[in-house]
Amino acid sequence: MQIPVIYSDADLVVVRKPVGLPTHAPQPDLALTDVVRLVQAQLGVERLGVHQRLDRDTSGVMVFARSERANAALADAFAQHQVQKTYLALVHGVPRQPVGTISAALAPLAHSSAMQVAAAADRMAQAAETTYRVVETTPDQRFALLELQPLTGRTHQIRVHLAHIGHPVVGDSLYDPERPAPRLLLHAYALTLPHPADAQLRTWTTPAPQLFARLASGLPELTSAGPAAWPGLFELAAERREPLLRDPAQTFVRVWHGPGDGPQHPLLSQLTVDLLDTTLVCSVYAEAVRTLDPALISTLRAQWPQAQAIYAKFRPRSAASVTEAELAEIAPPQPVWGQAQPEIIVREHGLRYLLRPGDGLSIGLYPDMRETRARVQAWAAGRSARILNSFAYTCGFGVAGLAAAEQGQVVNLDLSRRSLEWGRANYGLNQLAVNERDFVFGDVFDWLARWVRQGRRFDMVVLDPPSFARARGRRWQIERDYAGLVELAGRLLEPAGVLVACCNHSGMSRRSVREQVERGLAAAGWAGQITATYAAPALDFPAPGAGESHLKVVWVTGTAEVHSASKE
Repeated sequence: MQIPVIYSDADLVVVRKPVGLPTHAPQPDLALTDVVRLVQAQLGVERLGVHQRLDRDTSGVMVFARSERANAALADAFAQHQVQKTYLALVHGVPRQPVGTISAALAPLAHSSAMQVAAAADRMAQAAETTYRVVETTPDQRFALLELQPLTGRTHQIRVHLAHIGHPVVGDSLYDPERPAPRLLLHAYALTLPHPADAQLRTWTTPAPQLFARLASGLPELTSAGPAAWPGLFELAAERREPLLRDPAQTFVRVWHGPGDGPQHPLLSQLTVDLLDTTLVCSVYAEAVRTLDPALISTLRAQWPQAQAIYAKFRPRSAASVTEAELAEIAPPQPVWGQAQPEIIVREHGLRYLLRPGDGLSIGLYPDMRETRARVQAWAAGRSARILNSFAYTCGFGVAGLAAAEQGQVVNLDLSRRSLEWGRANYGLNQLAVNERDFVFGDVFDWLARWVRQGRRFDMVVLDPPSFARARGRRWQIERDYAGLVELAGRLLEPAGVLVACCNHSGMSRRSVREQVERGLAAAGWAGQITATYAAPALDFPAPGAGESHLKVVWVTGTAEVHSASKE
């Protein structure tokens, strides 16, 4: 992932923050998922001075200090109100006055991360003032583009002030949840401050979403459910993913995730599109749809001109009972456009994986697990560890763990011989030694129970089960059976081990997944502490509105490891 750098010298680095990434990671994370650590890694610096923060869903210009001199100077400039910030916002409706000032004190909303306009007697109230200017409106006056300057720096100040005067920011799921949009259309456009080297005022700007330049069109991407909306929506989605798409080491990206990228569109909200280097794979989750609209294919080709082929998958409600004949119909082996690409090698975090876009419903790797593979890779780095990768599929976690470990073993366990053979190919792509005993064919429950009886132990267990399955007369259902699976995993873990418990079922809440993990580990008698709960990567898997991600990953660390880390 590459954060665009606007300016850099010995004192400062100025970047263009993308929508979807927090300034700081909200919890400890082995993967690089926040702007500060990503920029540090890009520049090869150990520390950056942070004096400005943008909300996760706000894009735009940010400045960091690179030197002690700059750190002190920026702190003083912000404290003395010598920094001027200019934002652009697309809002619902048009303010009565073309120029104005919003003066309304703000206070935290009880039991929430939100803010509110404070009551007169609220002891938590903080003065807040924002100026605005109407730049342009749509012909029907449905939307307006505003230029704003916050004269104070309160949390969510612009968003709360605009909602307060009846013109909330488009896509603000926190302060205007009834009108969904692909993203929060608030952008930090310009930043002016005295440079630490000479105290001369400098201004940096960063381009706003291209949507902001098209108000004269009426913004069909926000008002239409038909093909007129599609180009603008796919453009917004591509802008969101810029840090991934500009990184040559990352060639496997979800470029469209309907639930978050097109929540207001009946068709596009049920569509996902994955970019595999130069091939697009479209998945449709509307059971009544069995062909791709030619207008959609044309829109995709225009947005992704490097695409050489487009494949289609028409997802059934349940894939467990799909016959071979039905599979050929809902997941055609040939592309719906372009030249066939039977095999594609993609890159991720320095590793290579073999994908087969025409190979049934699953193509060989799940893009929503990218950050979790990076966490396993980072955890294993330099360790001598024994890792169990259960429900291994094509051994993505096995490749990530073994490639990073100084020495050790990864056991890949799956009920498909064909998937394990595919995993061996992935090992070969990454020059990893293929030891046949590390590729175990069979039922996961049977093998886990057998290893428990044998007293076998692992330093990490990865659980990534399907939501529903049938095998040997046994019916697996994640809502009912996950705690039992976790119990078996807990009995295999060393006291200082790590459990990576994954759930890819949107019908289970994050809370219910945590509860099943806790119940299973208690039954196993393994003492572990949940140190983090992760979702799908925010850049290319935006969650719908204020809803939860479909993916929940619970990272549990053995208390022996937690105590050891705290002593260090």
